[in-house]
Amino acid sequence: MKEQLQEEVQFAEYGRQVLENPAYKQAMTLRKAQIFEVFCDTTQDQTDVREEAWRTMKNINALEDYLNTLLETGKMADEQLKSITETED
Repeated sequence: MKEQLQEEVQFAEYGRQVLENPAYKQAMTLRKAQIFEVFCDTTQDQTDVREEAWRTMKNINALEDYLNTLLETGKMADEQLKSITETED
């Protein structure tokens, strides 16, 4: 139990490092802008291109959501670890 919580805390730290990394932030912003530009440059009959842009944006958002979930899970694991440590003392 304690080892699993420690792993969750560590994964949360990795996720935080990614989300706060300026290169990551810039890359994600640029990629989203590119996808939006592709979408805006399509004509009404280019549904395949529009759908691909939509799917790509959904996948990017899902990745960000996953990293944020890691952070929340890590916060909860950290609180549980503190509780366990206090109980052991």
